Amino acid sequence: MYTSLDLIPQQVYTRQDLREKFNIIDKTMDTGVFKPRGTRSVWLFVTEEKGQDQTQYKDRLDGDTLHWQGQMSGRTDKLILTHQDEGNELIVFYRLNKAEHPGAGFRYLGRFLYQSHHASHPTSFVLAAEKEV
Repeated sequence: MYTSLDLIPQQVYTRQDLREKFNIIDKTMDTGVFKPRGTRSVWLFVTEEKGQDQTQYKDRLDGDTLHWQGQMSGRTDKLILTHQDEGNELIVFYRLNKAEHPGAGFRYLGRFLYQSHHASHPTSFVLAAEKEV
């Protein structure tokens, strides 16, 4: 199941909205990378301007291109690197900062595709919005 089929592009969703919509109880959804159980989707939660108490990952949306840093541990890097080979979609939820949308929501930007990466701990990825056919 691809969760993108049940999401509306450009709509704002809070994590609570997504928990209710997809019946999620897993606490790891509160991290930046989450793969809902039983789906073919990998969710990326991206906040460009981080709070002072957060790791200062360098994430930036430039048009249809997302420059995004994975976790320091690299634990979820494989989900990004192999998403196409594994038949998984990468979907991006984005906000400029935590206060941008009510309830600390994220705008659903749609499906993205891995383009390239470099370095590690954290790995810096380049992802591109998937063009609709």
